[in-house]
Amino acid sequence: MTGPTTLPPTLEDACARWPQRVAITDQRQALTYETLRRRVGALAAAYTRLGVKPGDRVVCQLPTCPEFLVALFAAWAWGAVHVGADKDLTGSELTWLVGHTDAAAVVFGPRPGAPEPWAPVHAVRQAHPGVHVIAHGAALDGTADDSLERLLHAPERDSSLPGQAPFGADDTAVLFMTSGTTGRPKGVIETIPSLWAKMGFLAGMFCPGPEDVHLMYLPLSHAYGMKLAVLGLLTGGRVVMLDRFTPAETLRLITSEQATVLPGTPAHFRLVLDNLDPACHRVDSLRWALASAAPLPPALARDIYARLGADVLYTYGCSEGFLTLTADRDEILRGSVGRRAFHGPEDTSPTGTLAILDPDNGSHLPTGEVGEIAFGASRPVRYWADPPVATDGWYHTGDLGRVDTDGCLYVLGRLKDLVNRGGMNVAPGEVEAVLVRHPGVADGAVVATPDAVLGEAICACVVPAAGDPPDLAELRDFLGETLARHKLPDELCLVEEIPRTKISKVDRGALQDRVADKGPTRQRARAG
Repeated sequence: MTGPTTLPPTLEDACARWPQRVAITDQRQALTYETLRRRVGALAAAYTRLGVKPGDRVVCQLPTCPEFLVALFAAWAWGAVHVGADKDLTGSELTWLVGHTDAAAVVFGPRPGAPEPWAPVHAVRQAHPGVHVIAHGAALDGTADDSLERLLHAPERDSSLPGQAPFGADDTAVLFMTSGTTGRPKGVIETIPSLWAKMGFLAGMFCPGPEDVHLMYLPLSHAYGMKLAVLGLLTGGRVVMLDRFTPAETLRLITSEQATVLPGTPAHFRLVLDNLDPACHRVDSLRWALASAAPLPPALARDIYARLGADVLYTYGCSEGFLTLTADRDEILRGSVGRRAFHGPEDTSPTGTLAILDPDNGSHLPTGEVGEIAFGASRPVRYWADPPVATDGWYHTGDLGRVDTDGCLYVLGRLKDLVNRGGMNVAPGEVEAVLVRHPGVADGAVVATPDAVLGEAICACVVPAAGDPPDLAELRDFLGETLARHKLPDELCLVEEIPRTKISKVDRGALQDRVADKGPTRQRARAG
């Protein structure tokens, strides 16, 4: 690879190049690039009539569906700021987001099966009566001002697009909301040039093109899902949308649509492989499996290579725009997230540095030692309605990791999840990476548990594979071949599943609660 791929500057350019090619399909419809262009133009024109001004924020709470991308591109076509909202936000959460961003409009889709599907909009209406509500996918209940379907089918005269997105190089185009695991989420400010550069960096690694079929079930409100969907359109591909992941439907669509690009978390890939039946499913069309969000165990990567026949691209990053990625099979099978780093949010150079820093004093740690992962940052990270985060030349991720002698990065969990075992800090991810290699372990994670002598003990939580589950002594012997003595688990807790967040990271708080509930059934060792 010689550098980032050059992408069309706008959707209009892509639509002009491939007008009759199918751009997006889902279970309801198939949109050509020309139809997509017309609908984007119609909604952008509607924004002008509704009083949405360039620079105003438009909150979009829709599932993974074509209309989400129409709303995104329509905001950009008119110079408004797109704010993606998770489809499962409650009324209070959506109300907070509308107030935090001072949004002019909300594009909302009621969640199917919810007991009160319009409750979030009622809450927004009560707190922010001036916000214009556009509803999608359900009969209006009197709360919404407009139907999205009606606006998308405006007359042709209302559906022209500007030839160039009306944003300056430093203008905010999108707010990516952080996960909010340590408090209220923050809106990471992203510009069009920076966003396009990041997508070009991804494209340069797996070279998407007009013949590709991208299966998309990731939430488009998150940075990774949105970038991949937009990238598929800018390179002339077809994006096949599934509003909620199930392994059965995913395998059906891979087979029927001959998907070539399959993004997902490691949990998604595990479920797909567990349900793959060669007698029913054809997966030989797949070119790439794009993994992110959680560590990819080497055993799972081997299964993807062998049973899906796809190359793997692993991306590690954050909403703030910093990331590393690798498509190198050796690096992936070693558990690495690569060595090639992209620096953001405004720095478009992919050649910057990353470092492992001492969490206590910020000093650089030697090769092989575990510390906080940091990316070189030439500018402060900017958040909407929050002061920018000043840097000392580094963006501190809060993640633990190490770099080996080849310069490959390994992610070992969150800094806040460190286990302080008798004064020795242990990264759960470092133990987990070895734990899941045991043949008797189907899944596993590590949490801290209180200990009267050590302060905190290491508890290995294990979902047993078929057969007799391993005992604690057996696991300690197995892990002891790779890990230092103070990193070996003091306790073993057998669980039915490892609780995970929406993006497949271990939910350590929930897991600690389950461990506490197990109480007397846990196996313990106090071996110093």
